[in-house]
Amino acid sequence: MVRNAALENRLLEEAILISFDIPDRYKTRRTAVYRFLNGRSDTKIVGGIPKTYRYPGLLDEGGFRLGQSVFVLPPTLASRLIQKLVELRVEHQQWQVFW
Repeated sequence: MVRNAALENRLLEEAILISFDIPDRYKTRRTAVYRFLNGRSDTKIVGGIPKTYRYPGLLDEGGFRLGQSVFVLPPTLASRLIQKLVELRVEHQQWQVFW
């Protein structure tokens, strides 16, 4: 067995694993959640020149996507996502994890 000293000395950090599923009939909710997570870009014509505006999402602040509708986030960001899911009435599950 090969040991990695960097991994052995690493302290475990708390994170929240969040999973949700939004049925196809709730396209507006799905769009709102994914824009909240991933941000969005808008291109507008300003003075005859196209200009792109980037609006960051929650994942730009930390955390990452594990799979379809499964995310791992630090507790502060997870609470913001959970609040958004509750606001949009999206069923979800959450688990406290350490990594």
